[in-house]
Amino acid sequence: MSESAVNTLEKVNWRVNVIISSRDLSKVLEPIVYLELVMADGKIESLEVPVSKFHTLRQNVALLLKEIDTVNRKGSNILRLIGPSQFS
Repeated sequence: MSESAVNTLEKVNWRVNVIISSRDLSKVLEPIVYLELVMADGKIESLEVPVSKFHTLRQNVALLLKEIDTVNRKGSNILRLIGPSQFS
């Protein structure tokens, strides 16, 4: 993989852990989402977040994807107006 190439996501592994109790706390019931992201170059990134934070992450990713789609549509409209030959 060249240095200028963008590393892509190959696979996502996930699970939800629920700690029912621990030594320090008598009762803990907040689920934790565990994500493991396997990249095309073999690198593995992992994170653990409470479900509430995972929902925030999910919502922000959805908003970002919507914005990317909007930009892509506007970009293709600009190409139709100007003509693709000017971008070659």
